[in-house]
Amino acid sequence: MKQIKIISAAVMALLMLTGCGSVTEDTSKKTENADTAAKAVSADNNTADGEYIYCVGSVSKVYSTAAVMQLVDKGLVGLDTPITEYIPDFKMADERYRDITVRMLMDHTSGLMGSTTVNSDLYDDNDTYNHDHLLENLASQRLKADPGKYAAYCNDGFGLLELIVENVTGMTYTDYVRENISDKIGVTDTGTPIDMYRNDMLVPSFSAGGLPLETSYCVMIGDGGIYATASDTAKFGAAFFTGDDTLISDNSKNAMSTRHNDNEYSDDNGLGWDYAEMLRYKQSGVKVVGKGGDVKMDHAFLMTAPDEKISVAVLSNGGGSTQNELVAQALMDVVLQEKGITVIDSGPSECTIADEIPDEYKAYEGMYTMNIMGQGDTLCRVTFPENKYLHMEKITSRKTEYTDYIYTADGDFAELAYEVEETGTGMSGGFDKRLLAGGSSRLSFEKNADGTFMKISGGLTYPGLGSFDVKTYGGQMIAENNVGEDVLNSFKALDGKKFLLVGDKYSSSSYEGAAIARFSIVDEMKGYVFLNGNGSDFLLKISDSKHLVSPKNIPSSSSRDLLDITLDTDENGRLTIKTSFGTEYILAENIPEFDASVKSVELTDNAAWYSISDSIANTPVTVKRPENSAVIVFNKFDEPIYTSHVKNAGNVIPMPKDGKVLFLGNSGSRFTIAV
Repeated sequence: MKQIKIISAAVMALLMLTGCGSVTEDTSKKTENADTAAKAVSADNNTADGEYIYCVGSVSKVYSTAAVMQLVDKGLVGLDTPITEYIPDFKMADERYRDITVRMLMDHTSGLMGSTTVNSDLYDDNDTYNHDHLLENLASQRLKADPGKYAAYCNDGFGLLELIVENVTGMTYTDYVRENISDKIGVTDTGTPIDMYRNDMLVPSFSAGGLPLETSYCVMIGDGGIYATASDTAKFGAAFFTGDDTLISDNSKNAMSTRHNDNEYSDDNGLGWDYAEMLRYKQSGVKVVGKGGDVKMDHAFLMTAPDEKISVAVLSNGGGSTQNELVAQALMDVVLQEKGITVIDSGPSECTIADEIPDEYKAYEGMYTMNIMGQGDTLCRVTFPENKYLHMEKITSRKTEYTDYIYTADGDFAELAYEVEETGTGMSGGFDKRLLAGGSSRLSFEKNADGTFMKISGGLTYPGLGSFDVKTYGGQMIAENNVGEDVLNSFKALDGKKFLLVGDKYSSSSYEGAAIARFSIVDEMKGYVFLNGNGSDFLLKISDSKHLVSPKNIPSSSSRDLLDITLDTDENGRLTIKTSFGTEYILAENIPEFDASVKSVELTDNAAWYSISDSIANTPVTVKRPENSAVIVFNKFDEPIYTSHVKNAGNVIPMPKDGKVLFLGNSGSRFTIAV
């Protein structure tokens, strides 16, 4: 019988809010899997009725990959067959779509723009709109690169895998997962929003202020909508142990755990896995694969050592997948240590400072678009003052920051903890490497037939949790966009203007996280604008008076979730923007005022926005809502301060000065108002 090692629950206290971790270790010499078991351990995960169930987020991509690999094993799907063979209705505005293969969906090399987010995360609702309209949204899109060119994280590829499963088998994806994954590995608390809807064991969710929220469901199921306990998730990871054919063959598992290319600055993924080989374990002679996941409330990390037969799952409600990954590493290290394997993190490389930057680096001066780990776009100006150091001006829609780097004997640049131009330090007396930034990131450059790119490497440290190394293509040199003055002026007229989300359902969590977007003209670079939403920037290139496109073509996940925009006018004469995410916004300045004369609100579509009149500011009002509706209130900083998605929120809502109030529901829904 396989024995399960129980790891101390004290480790799990590192998680924020609620969290759980599970370790499955096969300590037998046999490879039979019928009696494999998993034990969850956590500080506060267990209830009187059992374990909490979490959304595992993008760990779901391993499930959808495994589902299709089962069909590959049966000869029903070919990895290198164009996906049009299995999804005849799949079409795009870019004819290269015909070259996308099944493998390219799994390893993120399809060239698809990224994510269809419309109605993707819903409060107390499992509507399948996102699934049902995925092909429709993709039909109007371009590709960001030739299929197979490079890997850049792409959610929509796994939504297409979900459709392949359904089309090939004739089953719903939910039924397929239950019968061909959950039942096969012997778990009962794994499913999708369809069969897990309103399950009593779903982990409760809370706002940042600690208020209890309705459960939000990720309905991008193939991308991120699997729900499971920690022990179920760890047991799923155990199905990837070498020699275990419970789900898929060793050939399929090997294909999944093979890195898509050998360029160390490219993404580390294989098929489905974020990490085909986790570097810190590879250096210790241990093969470990891993995948993280994040949705609005829940976060996950799954880590499996197939040859050592160890599976670790860490799930949390709060925190993030990065923190979960570090906790999973700590658990993995404990089990490996007990097997006599010590994992040692490599320290930061030594930095030898060079006296002067060679003249050839002048070719790398210029403007770059940068995006590191999905943190938003930055426009960066790179210069080499007096060939002594690298000066970087980091421009966003909100502020400009400066970072300086010194040239090293390795031919790259190490980050300084200070600004040379501000202090004058280093210009005459040389640079002191004691003044390097902590965890000093390193920059280098690469010029090839596809452009000029900035490469970034360095360690990310989380005090009390640990650290890990990052290597990626993080930036791309871009040129000035000499768009016509009339076109440029049409966008200058929108400078500082706000747009409001209107296209999603009343239950969409996007109204709280990405409801208000703002245009900003980029003064430092002709022909570009920033669109800021939820505190994050998208740098966009003006194409014509109606279209903006992402200028990025960085060969890594720095090019994930690219955004293109079309400006239009709706049937009510309102200026709108429609995004490649499938979302739609209206110009904010045209919305009506909400004052004491408003006694009712009747919806003509999904959303009705109002600006709060000074005459009613700071005077609460009472709203009677119809069924299947919501009300959200925003302050003058565009922050949501009231949402009816809080459980027992009550019907008295605040009216902050200079704020906005949003009524959501179905067309024809009627709200009554009392002051």
